[in-house]
Amino acid sequence: MRFERIFEDLEGRLEHYEQEELRAVSEDLARAERAQLTLADRLRGAGRRELTLHVGSGLRLAGAVEEVGVEWVSLRETRTAQRAVVPLGAIGIVEGLSSRARPAQESLRSPLGLGSVLREIARDRSVVRLETTAGTVLGRIAGVGADALDVLSLPTGESSSVPGSARLTVTMSSLLAVLPR
Repeated sequence: MRFERIFEDLEGRLEHYEQEELRAVSEDLARAERAQLTLADRLRGAGRRELTLHVGSGLRLAGAVEEVGVEWVSLRETRTAQRAVVPLGAIGIVEGLSSRARPAQESLRSPLGLGSVLREIARDRSVVRLETTAGTVLGRIAGVGADALDVLSLPTGESSSVPGSARLTVTMSSLLAVLPR
């Protein structure tokens, strides 16, 4: 009888150690998987959830994620119901983002790069507001290169070129957001 209790005790300890080891391995795998997630993965996982993007020192954009590209996110703004395009590198803080993620292979992912999205906007000839690290530019995108875009500025907010309009070149690295006028 005494040996039975000793064996039961040993079996219980062994089972406990096996469970602890399994739990530790599971936690390590979860941490390793989490370490592989990018902001884009998490933004894709947000679905239509309301988020607030803090871009630059004073720009806040609230809305639902529409589309996520390799280096950009498209947000349907809450206030205006218009589309805002934000480079992922310009995002400083995201409010309301859950821990859910969606791999890049699933929906909401666009194969288009930021330059391609900006070229689409340029083809539409829409007047846009560019928020940059150097300030705000209002105008039409005239051309998009690999690392910069040309904008025909509309300094007075007119819908067509006026005296004082200028062709400005904006570097992609300074771009914080592209918003409809």
